[in-house]
Amino acid sequence: MTTEMEIAKQKRKAARATYSKTVNKLQEILAAESPDVDDLEIHLDQLTEKFKDLKTSDEIFLNLLQKKAGIIQAEYEKEYEIAQDYYEKLSTFKIKVKKAIASAETENGSSASPNPTWRPADGAHAAAKTKQNLPEILLPQFDGDPHPEESWQELTELKRGFKTATTKISIVTTVTQRTRIKTSKDAENRIQKS
Repeated sequence: MTTEMEIAKQKRKAARATYSKTVNKLQEILAAESPDVDDLEIHLDQLTEKFKDLKTSDEIFLNLLQKKAGIIQAEYEKEYEIAQDYYEKLSTFKIKVKKAIASAETENGSSASPNPTWRPADGAHAAAKTKQNLPEILLPQFDGDPHPEESWQELTELKRGFKTATTKISIVTTVTQRTRIKTSKDAENRIQKS
C-alpha cells in the first residue's frame, strides 16, 4: 500500500518530467537560427501552465516532508533547493523568449508571424504594429437624416400613385359589382316571367 508521501512524490516526479520536456523543447526552438515566434509563445505558455502544476506538487510534497517524523533539516533544504531551481528556469526562459521575439521582429521589420493572433503587451509589439502601412478607407458621413430629399420626394410620388391605383381599382370593383347585381336581377326577372 502506498503512503501519502509516496503518492505526492510520484505526482511531483510526473510534473517535473513534463516541465523538463517543455524546457528542452524551448531550448531547441531558441537554438534554431531563426526561431518561430508562434512556437516560442506557445511553448512558453505551456511551460507556465506546467510550472503551476509543478509548484502545487512541490508544495504538497514539501509540506508532507516537514510533517514526516525524523526528517533531517539538510534533507528538506536539499528538496527545497531543487524545487527553486525549477522555478528559476521559468524566469530565465521568459526573458530569453522575450529577447528572441524582439530580435525576430526587428529582423523581419515587423511581426515574425504572417498572421499574428496573440502578442504580449510590450513595447516591441506596439512599435511593430504602428509601422504597418494600411490603406485609408473613406466612408460617407451620415448626416442624421435617414431619408434624403430625393428619396422623400420619390416616396411621396409613389404614395400618390398607389392611392390613385387603389381608387381606380375600387371604382372598377364597384362598377363590376353593380353590373353583376343588375345582371343577376335581370336574370331573375327573366326567370320569373317565364
